[in-house]
Amino acid sequence: MSLDAEQAVSLLTLQVARTFNAELPVEDDTTMNDIDSDAIEDKYGGVFIWLVACSAALGGLLFGYDSTVIAGVLVMIKDDLGPVLSPSQQELITSIASVGAFIGALLAGILLDKIGRKAVIGFGALVFAIGSILQGMAMTVRAITVGRLIVGLGIGEAAMVAPIYIAEIAPAKLRGGLVTVDALAITGGQCLAGAVNIFLQDVQSGWRISVGIAVIPSLLLLGLCFVIPESPRSLIYRNKLDQARTVTAKIYPNATAEEVRSKVAAIHAQFETESELRRLTAWDQFQLLFTDGANFRALIVACGLMAIQQLSGSNSVFYYGPTLFGLVGFANPIAVSFIMALTNFLFTICALKYIDSVGRRKFLVNSMWGMPLSLSIATIALLSIPISRDLTITDPRLTFSGGVVLFSIIFFIASYAIALGNVPWQCNELFPMEVRALGTMMLTLTNWSLNAVVSSSFLSLMKAYTPSGAFGIYAVITLLGWIAVIYCYPEVSGLPLEEIKQVFKHGFGVKYSLKLQKERVGQGNHNSSRES
Repeated sequence: MSLDAEQAVSLLTLQVARTFNAELPVEDDTTMNDIDSDAIEDKYGGVFIWLVACSAALGGLLFGYDSTVIAGVLVMIKDDLGPVLSPSQQELITSIASVGAFIGALLAGILLDKIGRKAVIGFGALVFAIGSILQGMAMTVRAITVGRLIVGLGIGEAAMVAPIYIAEIAPAKLRGGLVTVDALAITGGQCLAGAVNIFLQDVQSGWRISVGIAVIPSLLLLGLCFVIPESPRSLIYRNKLDQARTVTAKIYPNATAEEVRSKVAAIHAQFETESELRRLTAWDQFQLLFTDGANFRALIVACGLMAIQQLSGSNSVFYYGPTLFGLVGFANPIAVSFIMALTNFLFTICALKYIDSVGRRKFLVNSMWGMPLSLSIATIALLSIPISRDLTITDPRLTFSGGVVLFSIIFFIASYAIALGNVPWQCNELFPMEVRALGTMMLTLTNWSLNAVVSSSFLSLMKAYTPSGAFGIYAVITLLGWIAVIYCYPEVSGLPLEEIKQVFKHGFGVKYSLKLQKERVGQGNHNSSRES
């Protein structure tokens, strides 16, 4: 099913009227008719769209680099900042970046529609660069904590906006793969951080280079923000139609000028009906997100999936991997942690290749079962490893159980990376344009608030319930999350952004979305046979 411009206008006008008790406008003969804005979707091509997506995805690389580099820094820092770091200081240094990212995402949500997507990304890159320099120069725990807070501000802004920007410039049939480029950049950043940590682990104060070198990609991203275009939907939203047509023509180089005008006109027609929204207060927009049934269900699915990602224990492995592998007997825990980052990267590549053709839902349902299984294996294996309550190992020798822990965590990361590691960051596509910025802000705030909880409590959780107990808790959470995905996550792969809201008008839309996918496949086959 596809909506032409007239249908889109009618549906959105009806929604605005219902929401604000407004009177419905009288039909106007000047309303656009007979424009098939979906015809352009098969006419993308060239490298332009991929180059732009990769440029924006540098924001994801910064996120991934910081999330992994700190794991090695906690081991390498030793007494450079005074006494050896206590577990509580390690948790503070790790989690404060998530607190900063929470604030950064909040600021990005406020600025997103006012100044545009790429301006917010560029500002986040600049803030990250400043924080990286401060971290590298830190001489006290307080100083490095301030530096990581500032780095977090930059991550929160860039990491929130990059997926929105990529989704808005992407053709419908490439959207999943292009947004996965951002997830691939995150995992690539984790691999890069792991390699840097390995190379510098025996260098005096090498951790300063590890955190300071991140200024290079952040300044590169800042420079690219002066080159890449603004997203067409952001330009249309701000009535810059000529610029929007120029960018759209580059995204769809095989389209005719008329098809480009039709695409821009269809999106603009929808935005025109939402002009009332531009005069609403932030509280009014907040109410629209929570009182409209379809918007609220989209919010539940998006934030729920992100919550499952954060509470699965994945970040505990990335943040504290070297600490954990040192406890179970590995002599070079930083190198072992690099295996985790590499596994994450390789399986994210698999998602990049197949996620649009196979579908988000199928990837999630058919991979997430491996997470509770692998965590359960790790839970059992950790029972036989002698780790004291204060998280010191009483027998430093690597045992068979330590090898099982490594294997199970590799299995866990593979199951995580292929779907749950990247699909939540694509959930901005679930929100219609009128609440996309606010919905994505809520999605990102969910990420960083829970990230802060997990990163500030993992070592304490292991001390309170033993490492085995901590992994058992994560196993239960991921099992419940897998069940929730089966019943609540619809398939939206290949749908234009403007159509996805229709899915959530049918409850959580799981059955409806699958029916819609079958109809689109049937229609595509019919069109192909007719052309032949």
